Amino acid sequence: MRRKLSGLLFAILITIGPSLIADTSAVFMRINAISEGIQEQYCPDPRTSVWTVKTQWINDRYVLTGETDNGDARSEFYRQIDENFSDLNNEKNIKLLPDDVMNGIIFAVPKNSIVTLRRRPSVKEEMVTQSLRGLPLDILKKERGFYLVRTDDGYLGWVGTDRVQEGDLEFKNEWQTAPQVVYVDIEGVVYSEPSKKSQPVSDVIMGNRFRLLEQKRRWTKVGYPDQREGYLPTKSLEKLANYLNRPLDFKELVKTAKLLMGRPYMWGAASPKQLDCSGFTQTVYRQHGYVLQRDASMQVYEGVAVDTTNFPEQLQTGDLIFFGPNPQRITHVALYIGNYEFMHSSGRVRLDSFNPADPHYNNYRRTHIRAVRRIRK
Repeated sequence: MRRKLSGLLFAILITIGPSLIADTSAVFMRINAISEGIQEQYCPDPRTSVWTVKTQWINDRYVLTGETDNGDARSEFYRQIDENFSDLNNEKNIKLLPDDVMNGIIFAVPKNSIVTLRRRPSVKEEMVTQSLRGLPLDILKKERGFYLVRTDDGYLGWVGTDRVQEGDLEFKNEWQTAPQVVYVDIEGVVYSEPSKKSQPVSDVIMGNRFRLLEQKRRWTKVGYPDQREGYLPTKSLEKLANYLNRPLDFKELVKTAKLLMGRPYMWGAASPKQLDCSGFTQTVYRQHGYVLQRDASMQVYEGVAVDTTNFPEQLQTGDLIFFGPNPQRITHVALYIGNYEFMHSSGRVRLDSFNPADPHYNNYRRTHIRAVRRIRK
């Protein structure tokens, strides 16, 4: 930004002299200061919000361009610009996402059991998180065959357009109001007929959602977001309303965690197939009606703080334990399961202990504890 700004000011200097240069530079700095203040107030975390504003000098006027997903932020920015520069010749053109760019296509649903969300719109970019079949995605914009979407936990990422079924507000309402069921076993197969001998339609994993088409004692007919149909064992499904309202039963929570034992670690993964540390805690809690935020550094603000004096005597089953080099930098999270033991995804989903007498005692984690949080619905 500084190099671009220096070049721009040098070009102005050649044509109109140093006096206006000082004025222009001061205006740029003041506008940037206002923009930074708005971002800090309304859109502080780029993982969950968009605020990109650029100021240029074009045709004897200041042109403000960029985009945001927060209408209040844009309105307040415009108000402060008008208030601070009442005589300034300017053009304000900050796009509001998705309203100004998507022509009504604002909602999507993953078609596959898992979809990958990336940092930027390219398959070469880092995976930042995942979403599951049937979960809602809010589309913000489209670029190079990808949608920038917001997941149901508020996280932003880019997903390939061919990985989701997209639509307008009517499609969103239809999907969200249709009777739905959730797959509650770890993983399985959707069959083309009510028989395990029939042709598979796809894989299925814990947390996948489908339209409920027809339910019988042994088999349930389900519908995909892309209009495919198939059959799943009725015993492996739960109606969405019941699933979302599951109580936080911490004994059941631990059972779910143990079902994931040995699953491989993968950075950015948040599904029963592969998980990073916060993906593990989020997956376990999601199965019991509570959607945690995505990253460990975000989950550390969930729930209520637990006193770590005389650790771990104050801990209860289901508490989240946070680790890092210092309290301001949280890099890992684990789930306390009682009896001095905790589960976490580190290389794989594993069981470790805070008790030095246990063979699976983890001294490194014990000495890097920075916080404990207790989740309650």
